[in-house]
Amino acid sequence: MVVRRFWAHSVMVGSLGLFFTTVGMMVEPARANTPGSGNLCSFHISSGPLLDALSTFSHQAHVQITVASVSIDQHTNTDLTGKFSPTEGLKKLLSGTGLTYKMVGQNTFSIVKISTNRSTLQAANLHEVEGSALPNFSETESIVVVGQSIDRLKNTNSAVTVLRHLDTDEYRSLYDVTNRVPNMVGNAAGLPAIRGMSGEGAAGGIFTLMSGSRPRTAVIIDGLPETFGGQRYTDSGMWNFDEVQVLRGPQATTQGRNAIGGAITMNTKDPTWSWHGTVHAGYESQGNRGSFGVTISGPIAKDQLAISLSGNGIYGNSYIKYPSKSWPYNPGEINQSTFRGKLLWTPKALPNFKMEIVGSHREQNGEYLYQTTGPNFWKYHFDNPDMNIRISNSSINTLSDKLSYEISDAITATLLYGHVWYDANFNQSNQLASSNSRGTLNLKENNNTIEQRFVYSPKNGWINGVLGLYYFNRNQNITSPDMGVNGPDQENTYAIYMDGTMHLIGGLNLIAGARIEREVQKRNVQMSWGAVNFDGGTTMFLPKGGLLYNFTPHDSMSFTVRRGYNPGGGAIDWDRGFYYQYKKETVTTYELSGHTEQLGRRFSLNGNLFYNTFHNYQDLLDYTFVNIPEGRSMGLELEAQFHVTNGLKLYGGVGLLDTKIQKAPTDYSYAKGSKFSNAPRTTFTFGFDQKFKSGFSFGGIINRVGAYTSQVENGTGITAGNYITFNMHAAYTMKHYTIRLYAKNLSNEHIIYNARSSWAGSYAQVGQPRAFGMSFEAHF
Repeated sequence: MVVRRFWAHSVMVGSLGLFFTTVGMMVEPARANTPGSGNLCSFHISSGPLLDALSTFSHQAHVQITVASVSIDQHTNTDLTGKFSPTEGLKKLLSGTGLTYKMVGQNTFSIVKISTNRSTLQAANLHEVEGSALPNFSETESIVVVGQSIDRLKNTNSAVTVLRHLDTDEYRSLYDVTNRVPNMVGNAAGLPAIRGMSGEGAAGGIFTLMSGSRPRTAVIIDGLPETFGGQRYTDSGMWNFDEVQVLRGPQATTQGRNAIGGAITMNTKDPTWSWHGTVHAGYESQGNRGSFGVTISGPIAKDQLAISLSGNGIYGNSYIKYPSKSWPYNPGEINQSTFRGKLLWTPKALPNFKMEIVGSHREQNGEYLYQTTGPNFWKYHFDNPDMNIRISNSSINTLSDKLSYEISDAITATLLYGHVWYDANFNQSNQLASSNSRGTLNLKENNNTIEQRFVYSPKNGWINGVLGLYYFNRNQNITSPDMGVNGPDQENTYAIYMDGTMHLIGGLNLIAGARIEREVQKRNVQMSWGAVNFDGGTTMFLPKGGLLYNFTPHDSMSFTVRRGYNPGGGAIDWDRGFYYQYKKETVTTYELSGHTEQLGRRFSLNGNLFYNTFHNYQDLLDYTFVNIPEGRSMGLELEAQFHVTNGLKLYGGVGLLDTKIQKAPTDYSYAKGSKFSNAPRTTFTFGFDQKFKSGFSFGGIINRVGAYTSQVENGTGITAGNYITFNMHAAYTMKHYTIRLYAKNLSNEHIIYNARSSWAGSYAQVGQPRAFGMSFEAHF
C-alpha cells in the first residue's frame, strides 16, 4: 500500500513537473535586462579583508554573493562610499583585486577570476557574455553557530539543516519545516521530535505545569531563548524571517539548557539601508483562514541607523469541528498575531561597533491542541462528552539588546541582554459545559538572559573558537483555584563554555569544547491532591571532542563525541497523591559526519551517522515521571541538493532511526525492549523548485514518515505516523507584486501525531487535511 501511494505521488510530481515546464518554456520571454543594474544603493564599506567587504556589500545591496572556485582569503578591498547600482558598486569594490563577477541569477553574483584571454572590460561583464552558468549556491552555505561565522557546511561538526527564504504561505510556522529535516517529526501541539527525542520533553500539559519538566529542544529567536510555553502556545510564525537552522543531536556545549535533543535557531531579517516594504494578504480553505503581513525597512540616518517594522496574523477556524452548541467559549477559533521591530546602529564614529535592538509582541487565542475523538478520527470531530478540551489565550513580549565590537582583526566581543514577559491563560470544558469539567489556569513568567561571547577567528590562524559566559533567571507563578494548581517557581542558571577548532597538520583539525553549567531550581506548587516542594541544583560538565579532516576545499569528514543533559525535578503521583522526585537524564553522542560538493558545487551531499547512549532517560509512564536506566538510539541521515540548471533545484533527505529501551525500572518492566516515543524508523523527503526568467515558478515536496508509537505506556498508545504528504506551490513574481497558489496535503492523507486510549474513549492529535490557498504580495 505504501509503495503504491509513493509511486502514485511520484508519477503525479513528474506529470505536473513536465506540464509546468512545458508551459514555462512557452511563456518565457527573451533575456530580460540585467537585474540589479538600475536601482541605486547607499554603500559605506571600509577597506579591509575582501571577504568581510563582500558580506557587507550583500546586506547593503540586498543581493546574494557566491564564490566560484576561487580563493579570496588574501584579497583586500578599497573604500566604497556613495550611491551606486549593485553592478557598478561591485565592479568598484573588486577593482585591482584581479577578480570580477558574473550574474548567476536574479540579484545574485558569483565572484570569479578575470580571464587572461579577455580584456578587463569583457571580464567585467561576464554576466552578459556567459549568461547564467552557475546557480545560487549560497542558500544553505551561511551558518552561524554561537557567534562563530562558519561560511561553509563542510566546516560544521553538528548535523544541521539550513532553510532560507521559505515561502510563508507553505511554511507558516516552525512546525511546518519538519517536512524538510531528516529524523524530525511534527507535533500538532508541542515542539517537534528530533532523533526520537520529544521536543516538549518527557511530558506535556498539566504534567509539565505541575512538575516544571523541561523541553529537550532549544528554540532561539534572534539569539534569545524561547520560554517553554512561548513557541508552543504563542507561535512565532515565519513572517519576515531570514533563515531557520535545525541542529540535530545534543547542543549542550554551546546552548546548555534544554538542548539534549537539538536546537532550532531562527533569525529575522536585518534592517536595510534603503527603503523597502511588503504587504501580504492570503486565504486558506481549511477553516476559512485569512492571513496578513506587512514589513517596512529602511534607514533613519544614512549608513548609520536603520529600522525594520513588521506585523502579521492569521484569523479563522480550526480544521477540527466542535458540533455541540453548549460550549462556554468557541473552541475552534484561531487568532494569531505578531508584531516586531528591529533597530540596527552602525555609527561612523565607531566603525567596529554594531548594536541591534529587537522588540516583539505575540498573541495567540483559541485552538492549539488539534485533537479529535474516536472511534473515527477522520471526521475531524471532537464530540465525546466525557472528554475536555482546552483553549489558550496567551501573549509574549520580548526585548533584547545585542552589542558587538571588533576588538581586533581576530577578536570580536558580543554582549546580549534579553527580557521576556509571558502570560498564558487556559480555559477548559467539555461540550456540555458541565461544572465539573470547567477550569481556568494562568501562568505568568518573567525571565532574563545575559550572554557574553568572545570570538577568536584570526585570518589564516591555526586556532579559532568562542568563549562564553551565560546567565539565565526565571520567575514563574501558576494560578488555578478551580483546578487546584497554584504556586511559584524560580530558576537560576550560570555557565561558562568554550568551543573551537585547532589545526594540527595538513587537513587535520582538532575539535574541542566544554561547558560547565550550574542550575538551581526552587518550586513550591500546591495542588488539591498534594504539593511539589522542590529545592535543588545540578552542576554539569559537558565536554565535546573530535577530529575534522578537510580532504579538499569541498570535501570533509568529522567525528565527534559530546554530552547532553536535562535536569530532574519533582512531581505528584497522579493516583496516590504523594510527592516524588525524578533524576536528571544524560546522553553521550558519537557522530560521524561528512560533506561533499561536486559538479562545480552544483551538487552537495551531507551525511551523519550517530549512536546515542542514554542514562536515566525521562518518560511519563502510567502518569508518573520515570527514569529509564538505559536506552540507546542510532541512525543515519543524508541530505542532498542539486542545482540541475539555473532555474531547477532538486533537494531531498533520508533519515533512518532505531531506538530501544535496554533496561527498565522494575515496576515498569513491560517497557524493556520498547522503542522511544515519537521515533519512526524512517523519514524521507524529496522536493523540487523550478523558476523561470518570466517570473513564473512552481515546486512540490513529498514527505514520508514511518509508523511510531506516541506512548510507551502499556496498552494505551495508538500507532501514529505512517503517512505520506504531498504539497505543491506556484507563483508569478514581477517587480512590484507576487501571486501565489498552493496546496497542502494534496492527497488528503490521514496524519496522526499522537494518540491514545483511556476509560473515556480514544483521542488523537491530528494533522491538517487537504487545503488550498492563495495570496497576493505587493513590494515597494
